[in-house]
Amino acid sequence: MSHLADNALTFAGGLALGGDALTAEYKINYVRPAVGELVVARAEATATTRRQAVCRCSVHVVSQQGEEHLVAVAQGTIVRADAQED
Repeated sequence: MSHLADNALTFAGGLALGGDALTAEYKINYVRPAVGELVVARAEATATTRRQAVCRCSVHVVSQQGEEHLVAVAQGTIVRADAQED
């Protein structure tokens, strides 16, 4: 689940920054066990500068009945890949 959240955060940050991006750091809080049929992560950039984006992600499981339940929340700092050369 952590890998899924990290990828969602990096993808959201990359979109916000307009190019290749890397995770500088992230934190995840597990809310409940991920028991269900499908795991879904949704991420968005909440603050963006020229070099970095702070992103938030929620991870849900979907039951057989189609109900979603929150299982984890993550936040991370995503940086432009070319910013590493500065």
